[in-house]
Amino acid sequence: MALVNIPSLVALHGRSKINMAFGFGKKSSRQRPEEKERFYLLPGQGGSSYRRKQRMIIKYSIIVGLIVSAIFATVMYFVYRLPR
Repeated sequence: MALVNIPSLVALHGRSKINMAFGFGKKSSRQRPEEKERFYLLPGQGGSSYRRKQRMIIKYSIIVGLIVSAIFATVMYFVYRLPR
């Protein structure tokens, strides 16, 4: 079992040349602006604008689906109708 020296732990904890070399040294004296409080939404908590956008997407997808199916039905009607 290896014994660890208390002074060596203190030396590792302080600001050493190695810490300074890797950028972990003294921070700049410039004051950072305080970060705004963040909040995260869980799935399904998008808000009213998100629900409005979803309703618009569904509405337009139904309209496009009806138009495409009507065009397809018309093409099938003219291709497969019996000649007179």
